[in-house]
Amino acid sequence: MKQVDEISRRRLLAMAGLSAGATLLARRPLFAKRPGADLVREMIDAAAKDEIIVHPVRRNISVLEGSGGNIAVLTGKDGKLLVEAGFAVSRPRITSALTSINADPIKHLINTHWHTDHTDGNAWLHAAGAEITAHENTRKRLSVATRVKAGSGPSRLRPLARCQ
Repeated sequence: MKQVDEISRRRLLAMAGLSAGATLLARRPLFAKRPGADLVREMIDAAAKDEIIVHPVRRNISVLEGSGGNIAVLTGKDGKLLVEAGFAVSRPRITSALTSINADPIKHLINTHWHTDHTDGNAWLHAAGAEITAHENTRKRLSVATRVKAGSGPSRLRPLARCQ
């Protein structure tokens, strides 16, 4: 396993604050719209159509809204750091939104947890050059298919790109 440089307490708190703030910006319902519907499928279908909105937060920090879980973006000298990956079906719109911030490459991706609305885009972001960082338990969850009970029927989540 690759050794990762330590993150300062200030940076960790800033990223946690960004994630919490991004959650507050969400305007989506938290549950399936139809009783017995597949919640994950509904979320993916919605993400396939939703516009990605860029919310500048402060200086070099922005939030992308519109692909499942919000995506925090921190730009720096070495490229972009993303917190969360969104849904893979939103790739073209996420790419466009990221380019509207600046042309720098995506260098780092942090997964805060394993839910598909936060990790479905891992594979394309990794292929685009992002080094993925996540807690060991998140890596374990992403290494196997997981069943999630949504409404009255289970949804099957597929394993996604491995985290480093």
